[in-house]
This record gives sequence, C-alpha cells and structure tokens, in this order.
Amino acid sequence: MKILKTTMLLLGVLVVFLGYGDFIPTASAQDTTYANYIMVDISSNSKPQTLYVYNQGRLENEIYPDNSTIQYTYDRNGNLIKKSKGYSSTSHVFSSSALSYDIYLKGVSDSIQQVTFPTWTEQGGQDDLEWIAGERLTNGLWKGTVVLAKHGKETGQYNTHIYADGKAVSGLTATVQNNIRVISPQEVSLADRYYEIFVEGIASNVREIRFPTWTDYNWQDDLVNPWIIGEKVNETTWKIRIPFSSHNYETGSYITHIYAFDKYGNMEMLGGTSVNVKGGTGGSKETDISGVSYDVFIYGVDPQTQKVQFPTWTANKDQDDLEWIEGIKVANGVWKGTVVYSNHHSETGRYITHIYADGKYSGAWVFDVTNNTRITAPSVAYMSSSFYDITIEGVPSSVTDVRFPTWTVSNGQDDLEDPWIKGERLSPTSWRIRIPFFKHNNETGTYVTHIYSYDAYMNRMMIGDISVEVKK
Repeated sequence: MKILKTTMLLLGVLVVFLGYGDFIPTASAQDTTYANYIMVDISSNSKPQTLYVYNQGRLENEIYPDNSTIQYTYDRNGNLIKKSKGYSSTSHVFSSSALSYDIYLKGVSDSIQQVTFPTWTEQGGQDDLEWIAGERLTNGLWKGTVVLAKHGKETGQYNTHIYADGKAVSGLTATVQNNIRVISPQEVSLADRYYEIFVEGIASNVREIRFPTWTDYNWQDDLVNPWIIGEKVNETTWKIRIPFSSHNYETGSYITHIYAFDKYGNMEMLGGTSVNVKGGTGGSKETDISGVSYDVFIYGVDPQTQKVQFPTWTANKDQDDLEWIEGIKVANGVWKGTVVYSNHHSETGRYITHIYADGKYSGAWVFDVTNNTRITAPSVAYMSSSFYDITIEGVPSSVTDVRFPTWTVSNGQDDLEDPWIKGERLSPTSWRIRIPFFKHNNETGTYVTHIYSYDAYMNRMMIGDISVEVKK
C-alpha cells in the first residue's frame, strides 16, 4: 500500500488535521458517546426474543430484545479472542472515524425476498443517493451497511428509508460527527529514545488504527511495511510509540499519517502530524554509585564523523580526575561513552562530561551520583537456624550481577568460595544471598561478607560489606 510522496498531499493532511478543531464540541473527544449500529424493529410480535447470527458456522452476534448485542471475535484458527458489547443509541450519532455503520432491520417476514436501504446525506439533497442492498442474516433479520466514503465522507445528517420487497417499512436519520483529535509533541530530542502520538474520538467499531511513519530525510526509505498498528488505550483512544531506532536515529521532520480500518476492510485516512526531532545528549537515568558505570550518549552526529570523545571529571577537586573517554559508534549518528566510577576515585556528587566530535565541541552532560544502597542483615545469628540472609536494596537495574564473597575470621579465608557466590535478584533494584553455615565448616564467630556489583561491561565495584556474629 503506497503513500503518495507529493508535498501537496502532506500539506493537505495538515490542513485537514488542523481543521478538525472546527468540529470539536464542548465535550472532549473521549466524552462523546457514539452508537455502534442502528436497530429498527418492525415486528408485530410482542414476545421478546434473542437472535443469533452465525458466520461460517461460528456464532458472530447475539441480538437481545433491548437491541443490545454481543459480538464474538475469533482468530484465524477459529479460537474466540473476545466478546464485545454493542448498543444502538436512540440519537444515532456516529464518529466519522467509523468509516461505516450498520442498520439492522428486525421483525422481517420470512416471505420477504429483498430489503433495501436507500441512503443520502442532507447536504446537497439526494446527489449522493445510494440504494444499499440488504443482507439477510437469519430469520427475520436483515442488515444494510452505510459506507461514508460513498457519500463523500460528509458529516451532518444521513437519511435512510427502508423498503421490503419495494414497500416502505421504516425511515430514520443519523448524524455523523468529526471530533477526532490528534495529540503529539511539536519537538523532541533523540535522547528521549521515542515519542508517542495519541488520537482521540475514534469509533468503538474501528478494528484497527495504523500509523505509517517516515522521516523527511531520504523520504520514505524508513517507512515500515506493513504499516504499524497502534495500541487501543480505551474505547475511543489509540496511540503509537515511534522509536527513533526504527528511523536510523535521524534528525528533522518525522511524518505520521493516521488510517482507520473497519471490520469490513474499509480504510480511511483520518489525519496526520509532523514532529521535529533534534539531536542532543543523554545519559543513564539511574544515579547510584553501586551501578559501577553509566553511559553518556550524543545523538545527531554527522555520519562522516570519525571520532567522538567524552572527557569526564568530577566537580570535587575540579579536573584532578579528568579522563578522555573514547566513544563507540552504536548507530547512525549515535555515539556512546562509558564513565566508570572507579576511574574517578568512586566519588559521589556531580560528574561532568564534555563531548567532542572530530575535535569540535558538540555538547555536554551532567550527572549527579548518589549512594543510596541499603544493606539488611542480622547482627547476630544462631547455628540452630542453619543460615542467615543478606539483602541489598537500591542497586540500579542496569547492574547485571551482584556477588557476595563470604568467609569466617577463623582461619582467614580458607572457607572463601571461588568463584564468589552470586546473589539472587529479588526485584530490578534488590538482591539477596543466603549464607548456609555448613559451607563454612559450621564455625561460630564472625562471618564477613563483601558485596560487589557488575555492570554490563563486566566492570566491578565493591559496594558494601557486613559482619555477622554467629553463635551456638
């Protein structure tokens, strides 16, 4: 499915998008209640009944006497995915994002051979008159589908008359409103890694919303096919997350068009948006010294750049610990430098990094490092308990391993396990070790444990120590 590449189309999209504001009522988009369909009952039978609609041998709809429905959705293997509640409001108001709406006619005589639903919009009279052929679903139930595109996608009043074997049996009006609202940032930094677009005011019968996205640079070379399906946030809101990694970390204009698809496969463009993406610097978010190291990134670097350096020092004693860190290119226009705390006396406080690309100053990053780990262990343990536990909390989630070398003071480190004991991760930021006495010859006295954390690059740092007195 190809998106036209002309600038004129893009400008048109933005005009349509900005024009949506003309249709937004005082209530917000998500506050508006829309019908899923229209139910017309011409039955003379006062006895209420439930109708069942089957498709390819599977139950597709249950229609109840109060005109509510349950719709069944299946996967390709025929497994039930979900059941959806439907309703027919008396006001018959539909969102333009619905692309189409269904009209059901109940109470039709079994002798009827044909039902038609001639439909036109109030605007322009009957210039868009369409004689919609009805579909017989089950005994006494017919359906006609009004596709908005066949009526110029007009908003306003839609008129429908209903004929059974040429005889008028009912008539109705429906209102189509356009209060779609697209929410997206105007400008973001590549350091944010992604941004999100929300679209509100979507009809509940829309099957999916797709968000084809590409950058202005090299045009649609980075357009993902098939187009990305959005995530349904609630009954009337969808969103998409645009990761920069899918677009070569390019700077400039990111263009997104928004398309709705109904259950019949009808497709319609609802609008679009453009976001300006700039380069910049970024770094790790977790600041505890127990993280061993952190990464500093620069985005939007000229692709021709051959060398990026990240000179780093701590604010304490100024540049006494200055280190020129050689950067690593990790993606198009993205470079990374890794600051290892032990190269800076394992100090806490402010770390300062300047960034040079081929010798030219290109940015800076400032990082405040804290020490907030908490170690929990008993001061005294008894042999009768067979073991004791040590827990450390506040370790950054970037830490890949925590080890707890342990020995008794008696006879030095003769009982030190090698390799050191690896802890158990209890949560992204907490670790635990269990010290069994039998691994230490069931000795009493002082047990000593040092705690080391490891980063993703296998750099290591001692982050704590604890002593436990073990008694009989």
